[in-house]
Amino acid sequence: MPAHAAAHFEGPSELTSDAGHAMLEWQSDSPVSLEISTSPDFSKTKQLYAGSAHRYFLSGLANGDYYLRLKTLEGQTSTPLLVSVVHQSLNRALFLVAIGALVTLAVVITILRGARDE
Repeated sequence: MPAHAAAHFEGPSELTSDAGHAMLEWQSDSPVSLEISTSPDFSKTKQLYAGSAHRYFLSGLANGDYYLRLKTLEGQTSTPLLVSVVHQSLNRALFLVAIGALVTLAVVITILRGARDE
């Protein structure tokens, strides 16, 4: 890879997500293809995007590590970007839903009590 690749990701070289999505941004002098792989050697890749845009919203990822790279029309590749996904636990999600339900119930009770006093 040349010292100054024609395409590179902006920001840190590693991203973490607890929701399975990430906004990717890059700089490029020409159209690129965005590739994703679950292995750092990119032995199996899937093309996510091809064109002249400079950002991509990646979503729907399961737990795991994902490696992304940009490839120019000339075949140059960027330094890989690592996206690590660790979703919140089911227990935590259920706890947050229960808190939301309690707050909603408290608001409804307060409204009903106020309506009776009038």
